[in-house]
Order: sequence, then structure tokens, then C-alpha cells
Amino acid sequence: MWNDKRSGGVAYREFITAPAGRWTLRAVALLGASLLSAAALGVSAAAQEAEPVETILERFAADYADDVSRLDEQIFGIEVDGAWWTVTTGAAPGEVELSAGAPEAPTYYFTLDRETLERVDAREMHALTAMGKARASDVSPMDAEVMEGFEPGEGFLEDLLSVAFHFWTRGTPEIIPFGPEMTREVHGANAAVFYYQSGFRSAWFSVEPGQHANEDPADQVNEFPSLFIVTRGSGSARIAGGELTLSEGLAVFIPPGVAHEFWNDGDAAMEGVLLMFGEGA
Repeated sequence: MWNDKRSGGVAYREFITAPAGRWTLRAVALLGASLLSAAALGVSAAAQEAEPVETILERFAADYADDVSRLDEQIFGIEVDGAWWTVTTGAAPGEVELSAGAPEAPTYYFTLDRETLERVDAREMHALTAMGKARASDVSPMDAEVMEGFEPGEGFLEDLLSVAFHFWTRGTPEIIPFGPEMTREVHGANAAVFYYQSGFRSAWFSVEPGQHANEDPADQVNEFPSLFIVTRGSGSARIAGGELTLSEGLAVFIPPGVAHEFWNDGDAAMEGVLLMFGEGA
């Protein structure tokens, strides 16, 4: 069972569970700093279909062990179709431990199904895109939740966002896939998330013909600035009550507290980059 919670402007769920038995798989990776191509890193979902879930998770854990952005002394859970694993990062360089079973002490965890795990592993969708939602009550194929009894402390949001990106993004450098087939519909338009950290959000968007982003007035105002950059196609916008046409090569700055919505009555997608920044982003 779960309860909705909110901390630092981020919604999450509190999950009530009992710890399971544990066995240990050591994932210590010394992969070096060599540049890996996207083709070398990508593995198709079809090729991964017969692999055990723990084998896929070991691949992420091994890569995270060598990540220069890895956080030390973190313990978090992963729940895939009801089965649990625990990830523990030590203070020693290059050390990450993947253990079967739920974390023994309350902490945060990621929940997803096998299909989503395979898509993230195959670089067909980024984990942050899979977790994207307009409201806490929305259902997403991947989510970040907390166990009963876990009390988020100072810095929790930063740690969660860091692990959500760096654990689930493999390779050096960390390459983020995006494109129409790698999006999910959020706020009425398609989006593929690039990167989030406290005070900064970035994504690629596609407003398809007939779509209307932020049509619900409850979604139209942010407490932080946004920059809406159109790189292809055209569409319409209503910002602070005034309507305008957007097209390739235009960027629109939207101050905090200003209502805004976008739609597409044409026959081709309007695509671009969305940047949100500042306190509260």
C-alpha cells in the first residue's frame, strides 16, 4: 500500500513493505575513462528479453560504480514487478553493491516493470522520461517512492535527482536519447527529459497536431522562469492572455507567475527545447 507525500516541491509515494532475505552480488567496475559510442552502449530490448532482471540491474550498478558523479554512502531500493533489490554505494572508489531483497532500513526506491527496465537499458527511453508526470496522482511506468518510516532530510531532493539520472544513465560520457519515439505525453504534449537538478529542468518537446499543452488552467503557471525554444515546425501560444504564433528559430521567455499554454492546429509537429530554472524548479 502507499500514501502520497510531498517534500521540497517533489511528490513521491510512501510504500509500506517488509524487508526480504538478502544475498549479495558484488558490482565493482573499473571501466576506465575511454569514450564509448552510443552504438556500443545500446542493447536492443529484444536482445535483452531473456535476461534475468538482476543481470540487467547488475549492468547499471557496474556502470554506476565508475561514474564520476556517483554519490557515496547511499542506500536505495529498486522494485521491478514486485521483486526487490537494494543498491548500496560505499566510500571506497568504484564500489557498488547490488543485493536481492528490500532495503533493511527505510529509504527511497525506484519502482518499474520489466518492459520499462528493458527500454531504459536499451536506451529507448530515459528513466527521467519514464518518471515524468504532471501531478503526483498520475500513473507513470517508472516512479520514485519512499518506504514507510523514511524521513527525507536536507539534501534529499538533490540526492534523489542525482541518483535518478546517473544510476540509470550508462556510459562515459552519459548520453541521453530523445526523439518522437522516446517521449511520453505530459501536460498535453510529448516530452523527453534531458536532465534535472535542483533549480534546473530541461527537456525536448514535441507538440503534435491536435495537442494542447497546459490546456488545464491548473497547469499554466510556474513559480520559476521558463524558456520555450522552437527548433522545428510552428504552433500557437497564449501567454499572459495574449496570443502569438511560434515558429522555428524563436525562443519565448516566460517569467514566473505568468500563465502560458501552447497548441498545434497545423499538420506537422512543433518541436523544441524547454528549459526551466531558478528557485523552485
